[in-house]
Amino acid sequence: MLGVYLTVPFFIHRNTNEWGAFLMSTTISQHVGIFRCPFCQATMRNVPATSLVCNNHHCFDLSKHGYVHLATRTYKTKYDKQLFAARRTIMEQGFFDPLYDVLSEVILHTAEPEESQIYVLDAGCGEGYHLSQVRQRVMQTSEVPFIGVGVDLAKEGVMLAAKSDPEVVWCVGDLTKAPFADRQFPYIFNLLSPSNTDEFHRLLADEGRIIKVIPEANYLRELREVLYQETPKTKYANHRTIDHFKTSFQLVGKERVQYQFRLDEGSLASLLQMTPLAWGATPEQLEQVSDLVGVDLTIDLVVLIGRK
Repeated sequence: MLGVYLTVPFFIHRNTNEWGAFLMSTTISQHVGIFRCPFCQATMRNVPATSLVCNNHHCFDLSKHGYVHLATRTYKTKYDKQLFAARRTIMEQGFFDPLYDVLSEVILHTAEPEESQIYVLDAGCGEGYHLSQVRQRVMQTSEVPFIGVGVDLAKEGVMLAAKSDPEVVWCVGDLTKAPFADRQFPYIFNLLSPSNTDEFHRLLADEGRIIKVIPEANYLRELREVLYQETPKTKYANHRTIDHFKTSFQLVGKERVQYQFRLDEGSLASLLQMTPLAWGATPEQLEQVSDLVGVDLTIDLVVLIGRK
């Protein structure tokens, strides 16, 4: 009886994990054609429920959590599990909802009607909430399949994304050596995240659009004023970023998104954990921030739409 007791739970546990890995790898397997090897740029093929392998035999295992690790080496980032959890917590309260409405409208109004499916890459996807929310909004209106693809160097973020939305293709990868084939994406998102212009040009379809979101002058103004009173950090200027975008892409659209978000104790705590503005703050500065509970925080963003 003891032998049976030991064997049966182990057998069930092992097969449950294997079956879960198989189910979560299905999305990646269906779209293996978008990938290329980050080492040698060769095309990839799928080994069902196990890995992606290139023609030169570089092998990348599929995680049991539902993503594929395609970075060429291990990277350390400042973004940990707690930060991504805080981001998701405040975003689930509607922190960026008006932005998602704008982004989904951009896709709905520019997608070609004859498209059989739309690939959308979120370059710097973090925990994946932005991409999942836009995808949901587009699919509520359009019958064209929306194939979301998210990539980020932060493994903790990608893992959370994959657990939350297994219908999207999630990858750990380096934007300077993006693990995707040329001209695969009619849309590339780059939302409040660093960019790589050369790779975006390579990845963007010939008639595709790059959609970049950056802060505007009043973004988180109330928080800046409390943390950095009477210093240059109370103001934000984005003209250099916009100028760089305009030299890299043809600017075909620009939309400012402004609204207020009411802070309570929980959302304020999440905001302080997720925003780099607070990372260098002193204990005295953070204590003053408590006065922002109940305040309407200014969200001020600009959406830049470009083409090659």
